[in-house]
Amino acid sequence: MGGPRDGDRRRDGAQGRRDGPRGRRDGRDRDGRGRGRGDGPKKVERKLYAYDSVVDRGFEDIEEEAGSRRVHWTIVKRTVADQITRKPVSQSYVLQRDGVDSEFPNLGAARNAVNKTIVHPEKLTLSKAEHAAQKSGR
Repeated sequence: MGGPRDGDRRRDGAQGRRDGPRGRRDGRDRDGRGRGRGDGPKKVERKLYAYDSVVDRGFEDIEEEAGSRRVHWTIVKRTVADQITRKPVSQSYVLQRDGVDSEFPNLGAARNAVNKTIVHPEKLTLSKAEHAAQKSGR
């Protein structure tokens, strides 16, 4: 009763090692290769997704031999994000004009390509103090 039972021993006499459906205990495959303790964790491939947001749109009139033609353009912010953490990995601005997509690193460069510049963006919206002063001045 104090010794090992007959069912615990393998018939071939090997006691300390089990080769099961998952492989050997030391992490190696049966052919001797594999990931040992010295190897770091497996590098998991990140799952990414992209989404587009329209930032700006407009048109320009182009003069041609047959007359003028109106060309519509759209600036889209393309963001690539991690599917698990939802954090953005990269972003770029895409100018879509006449069926051609041009990629730019920032919004200023994309707007510059369509000759649209905002000279003083701070003058577009009033601050709270300016708004209150204008309201009381009426």
